[in-house]
Amino acid sequence: MPGLLSVFSFEPGWPLYVYAKYGLLTLQNRGEEKKILCMNANSGVECRDLYEWSSTKNISNGFIAGVFNSVDLDGYIYWNDKLAVITDRRFKEISELADSIEKLISEDALWRSIEKVLSDFNGKEIPSFIAITKNGDEVIYRSPLGLTPLSIGGYGFDLLIASSESSTIEVLDADVRRYLKPGEGVVVSRNYLRFFQVERSRIWKICAFELLYTSRHDSLIDGIGVYEFRKTLGARLSRQLQSENIDIVLGVPETAIPYAIGLAQASGKPFEQAFIPTPVRSRSMLKNNPLERLIAIHLKLNPVKSVLEGKRVAVVDDSMVTGATLKSVSQILRNRVGVRELHLFIASPKIIKECPYRIFEFNKDCLISANLDDELLRKYLEVDSVNWLDLESLNDVARMYNCKLCGSCFGREVLGVDQ
Repeated sequence: MPGLLSVFSFEPGWPLYVYAKYGLLTLQNRGEEKKILCMNANSGVECRDLYEWSSTKNISNGFIAGVFNSVDLDGYIYWNDKLAVITDRRFKEISELADSIEKLISEDALWRSIEKVLSDFNGKEIPSFIAITKNGDEVIYRSPLGLTPLSIGGYGFDLLIASSESSTIEVLDADVRRYLKPGEGVVVSRNYLRFFQVERSRIWKICAFELLYTSRHDSLIDGIGVYEFRKTLGARLSRQLQSENIDIVLGVPETAIPYAIGLAQASGKPFEQAFIPTPVRSRSMLKNNPLERLIAIHLKLNPVKSVLEGKRVAVVDDSMVTGATLKSVSQILRNRVGVRELHLFIASPKIIKECPYRIFEFNKDCLISANLDDELLRKYLEVDSVNWLDLESLNDVARMYNCKLCGSCFGREVLGVDQ
């Protein structure tokens, strides 16, 4: 799931390359294979890898940028000398979208017509996107389905910043001003800043994995604290824990840590930081290559043996896709450490279907919970038990936080509503 970033300066003199460099670094949890920066240069638009731009290059008034977990950017980014568009999920009609926006540029009517163009875009479901024109004007737009978030912030009256993560805006020492609603966008130039609203889908929903896995712990999604949401799910997961069988609780770094803390606090069992991650690491769930996934797993899973040896351990993870991470965890704890018992707790329901929106490009044949029953899964992972958060618990917590989640990959279209 790519991360989007745009910065617009109303006054000259800001070191915008620095904002690009460190802003994209904060989004590395959403993609690490490619970092692309687009800006108006040499009387047109140019897009390059971030580090192909010189740090001394003068970015006149703004840029758009994205991080990607693939070197294949087809469907994510389109540009020519007049316009660049970056989306946060693959969109095969991206060139058509760019052509529609480009016509508005030639008519010098971008801010007056963008709402109608997006409303009438051939009935297609447009993803969230950011765009920059040859004049340096920018368009920031959140998908009507609302699957992925976009936050708007600023630094006084001098900079406008938009990002997939609210924490990016804060790290750049700016203030978060608002969260774009589904179907809402903003057009910005040196002369104006205008918000617009395209009719949103009747049932809009956030991708459940934004709250479960993708977003940083310190982000807010439509005002919902990611860290607090994950701790609440961990507490709910503790209902499946038989406390007499557990000595300590640990989480798989680093997404699962809040879940493990929530489970430990609710059960009264001690939480231990028993896995030490390497500072430069990767997100294993986003890797398609099996070897790269395995290396990414080991980068974050070096155990503290003295804490774990001979103990009955509850290991908490945010989700299970192929089972590769937890198979490695089991082998490390069994063979290298020597735990007495190993019980797995998964803080999301079983992933049994492919994502219909291609936010995650799951292959159903590789989804372990879609192909193995619990007993076969337990034997394959070499653990004493496997415990899942059930759909009703996730539905209840979503309702508690007053949000609707897309649960299509779990087998339910919408979570957070009365059933």
